[in-house]
Amino acid sequence: MRHDSRFKNIRTFSRGFTLVELIVSISIFAMMTALVVAKYGNFNQSVLLTNLAYDMALTIRTAQTYGVSVRQEGGDFKYPYGVSFIAGDSTFVFFADTDGTKNGIYDDGTDAKLNSYTLKRGAKIKDVCIGSSSASCSSESVLSITYTRPDPDARICHIYCEATIPEYARITIEGLDGSTRAVVVRKNGQISVEE
Repeated sequence: MRHDSRFKNIRTFSRGFTLVELIVSISIFAMMTALVVAKYGNFNQSVLLTNLAYDMALTIRTAQTYGVSVRQEGGDFKYPYGVSFIAGDSTFVFFADTDGTKNGIYDDGTDAKLNSYTLKRGAKIKDVCIGSSSASCSSESVLSITYTRPDPDARICHIYCEATIPEYARITIEGLDGSTRAVVVRKNGQISVEE
């Protein structure tokens, strides 16, 4: 076999990237990364808001546990325990109704504030409502949910407690992106989180 000298010095490049291929690959990677980062913010806000709603529900459940069991406050076992919410605020209060009236409403200064919780990352209590069901729920500015031993039922009150206790309460929290979660409390003691 005879070799032609013209083909001796020709090199073949079959492997590697050209500069154009490298730039296109990096551009695609950058666009995908930007898309993921943009969506991550919404996902992160949604998870945080859901966690806040569950924390709020757990605080209400803790008030129920304290109210029904024998939690002692101020040397006495007779006080109702509850949680108070104000629409438009970013805090809610876990309290013992120690002012002697047992009215089921948090009276700042006379009732024992066990803890004050602040909603993080710009979340706020958008709305509180009470009624006989979700269909008849009317918005209020203040909501207190208390539990008194030995009754596990919730006592749902707004500015004052009515003679007939409402059957249903909903606390809606809102995130910075406008998404909402709701904590629903029923008179029978059921507490749930809804979207």
